[in-house]
Amino acid sequence: MEIKKILIPNKPHLDPITAIYLLKQYGKEKFPGINSAEIIFWENSHDPKPEDISKFKAEKILTIDIGGGMFDHHQSSEKETATCLVAAYLGVEKNPELIALLNYVREDDLEGLHNRFGDLAYLIKCFHKQNISSLKVVELGLRMIDYFQTSQNDWHLNVKKEYEDKIKIYKIKRFSSKIKIGVVESDNSQIANYGITIDSLSAVIQKRSTGHVMILTNKHHRLNLREIVAAIRMRELELSGYNKPIDPAKLQFEGKNSLVPNWFYHRSLNAFLNGSEALNKAEPTKLKFSEIISFVWNGLSSEHSEYCDCDQGGETCPFARYGFSKCKERK
Repeated sequence: MEIKKILIPNKPHLDPITAIYLLKQYGKEKFPGINSAEIIFWENSHDPKPEDISKFKAEKILTIDIGGGMFDHHQSSEKETATCLVAAYLGVEKNPELIALLNYVREDDLEGLHNRFGDLAYLIKCFHKQNISSLKVVELGLRMIDYFQTSQNDWHLNVKKEYEDKIKIYKIKRFSSKIKIGVVESDNSQIANYGITIDSLSAVIQKRSTGHVMILTNKHHRLNLREIVAAIRMRELELSGYNKPIDPAKLQFEGKNSLVPNWFYHRSLNAFLNGSEALNKAEPTKLKFSEIISFVWNGLSSEHSEYCDCDQGGETCPFARYGFSKCKERK
């Protein structure tokens, strides 16, 4: 199907711009002429009429996000974006280098998650506020997406091999489903992000050669780290020689304090960090890596550990004293 023009809504946002990007990058065979096609805009307040749509086809105009065509997600029976409809049609929706971009567009268009200062979607809205022409906005948007994807592809190639060589993945039961937890020892700060973004891990526990550990989670899985945070802090205090009574419930606070200064609970990221690129002067944790892994497992799994006898009325559970609710409830 030869294309001479691409028609999108006036004041285009991220979704149709990204759809154009995918068509130009991956759609040359199915849509000859797509790279040189003129981009035009529907500036009327009403939707295209049947006679308009017939005219589009006759003039070899491809419509995106308008007119009820195959790439108009407003008319789709599934809750999807125009970008995802294009990706599916071109057969590239599972390409590893596109996963982060497709997820980002989906989050922005369907959930409205990217209206923060500096976000790609927000920057496009800022262009419109500065009265930049729609065509120029599309050109700038395509350029920014290309920069993003070039960086993303380099990142994907550089991190992929180390991730596959080093990651250990455990499936644990969490109520009616199972989630995947990644455990890795690496100094590459992108390993955990790769596992969460590309491999859909629910959480990653990563230890660096310095002994520092970080626990990162997948925001879409909405995991609660507070009991894990309290347990690790309590154990850190024990190993530091702190001998006063400790209430684990009071150790679930965000940020850090003078008692346990080497751990930072980042509530908005839902991450627990013993040092990071920004917190590079933190002391390494005194906990064994295996202890941290067991705390995370116990905090996220709905099952009891083989070392826990709480579900049988026992009193030797190593986790009960650290405030895990499932152990306290069973005792």
